[in-house]
Amino acid sequence: MSLPFYEEVARRLRDGHAVAVATVIGRQGSAPREFGAKMIVAEDGTARFTIGGGAFEALVIEDAREALRRGAGFEKEYRFTESGEAATGMVCGGTVRVLVEIVTPPPALFIFGAGHVGRALAHAAVPLGFNLTVVDDRPRELESLPWPEPARRLLVERDFSAGLPEIPAGSYVAIVTRCHRTDLAAVRHAVGRGAAYVGLIGSRRKVATVVDRAVGMGTPAADLEHLRAPIGLPIGAETPEEIAVSIAAEMVAVRRRGAAATALRGITPLSRGRAVARAAGRRFQPRGAGH
Repeated sequence: MSLPFYEEVARRLRDGHAVAVATVIGRQGSAPREFGAKMIVAEDGTARFTIGGGAFEALVIEDAREALRRGAGFEKEYRFTESGEAATGMVCGGTVRVLVEIVTPPPALFIFGAGHVGRALAHAAVPLGFNLTVVDDRPRELESLPWPEPARRLLVERDFSAGLPEIPAGSYVAIVTRCHRTDLAAVRHAVGRGAAYVGLIGSRRKVATVVDRAVGMGTPAADLEHLRAPIGLPIGAETPEEIAVSIAAEMVAVRRRGAAATALRGITPLSRGRAVARAAGRRFQPRGAGH
């Protein structure tokens, strides 16, 4: 297949759009295109390139759109007959087998905080296939030290008060900023937007404080239910690099629907209790809250 085909697929993925790729993988008798012919189908049904045109191609496009809606590809035989199972309404008499694959863009990862942990996480996340954006309000941290080449760096207003990026549904967010104030701003911005993962670094007490303040400032407690905090899998990490490994592993568990993602879902009981109490206008009395 030609270079323009692959360039078109890459362009659409870079723009954040999933596509279906239909490929002729078998043919018998009279058929319009050769083995290996490919076509790109978008969610709206527009198609680029061709696997044969006419009623046959129209059927493949509709099937590909359904595959995009379901998020799962398929393999199917189409018969060039006027009637019968898998008929295309054509009279050529042959058959074509088509493989439809769903190709999705890499998931977006927003790292709020360009300090030691943020930098280590950026280097850990790039080989895992994330489309990376690092967010901070300190120009020096974003500009003076080396970052992995694909990383986008976004300078925002002081204390994360403005200029924060849009968080598309399905994104991943790691909040590892320099202080409680910027953590709070990042949490309030990230939750409730349909992200697949939002994690906050810090001790249980710090997490409880941030969650409590977020609710007090108007963030719905329900939006905080899926905040993962303290962030990362509990592997006993201490150094920035080890913490980055624990965060990356947790994001992979979420992405692959691993058992660790289910077992550790949600914020700590202390944080949740304070959030719910604050939303109800009550004072929360923790029992053995830890530190």
